[in-house]
Amino acid sequence: MDYIITFMEQYGYWALFITMTLENANVPIPSEIVLGFAGYLIARGVFDTTTTIIVGILAGIVGSVLSYWMGEYGGRPLLLKYGKYIFFNEHKFELAEKLFNKYGGAAVFIGRLLPGVRTFISFPAGMARYSMTPFFIWTVLGTIPWTILLVWLGKKLGENWKDLIEYNHEFLIIMIAIFVIIGVVFGVKYYRSKSSNRNQ
Repeated sequence: MDYIITFMEQYGYWALFITMTLENANVPIPSEIVLGFAGYLIARGVFDTTTTIIVGILAGIVGSVLSYWMGEYGGRPLLLKYGKYIFFNEHKFELAEKLFNKYGGAAVFIGRLLPGVRTFISFPAGMARYSMTPFFIWTVLGTIPWTILLVWLGKKLGENWKDLIEYNHEFLIIMIAIFVIIGVVFGVKYYRSKSSNRNQ
């Protein structure tokens, strides 16, 4: 963890972009550390909130697309052969693979909210040659809220930003609860609108 912090302190936004790209391209670098520390740097006045969020989101998308391409052109043998060089976690990869096989494109969105699994979720999508357009949309939809949440929490926690690492599963539950509420609200509005159109 210390080397990530030092890297970001020395190279700023470039370090943020590189580490988040790697994290989304199958290198198990905890985004709680990268984005949480970035939020802390905002609190210190080193980083700007808008720039940090934009860089984090772009890096997440770029890394996810790279992971997709690796899955498409290299497949499982690529990770099994070179995974040891990036501390590959086969168990978490298998969880990501099962999640994608069960839920398809929606798993790209769901997986981005799951610690550990989010690192590998794009790879099985590439292996399955899932259509790039919906993959990209699901990736963007999953990357934006996760990035904003962790940066915001890091900023709010300030000196205590490392609590993000210890309580990441609790934050995950909060995220899921928020999305369930949003989903219910939009679902109710959609069916009310549909039912209203039928009655006209």
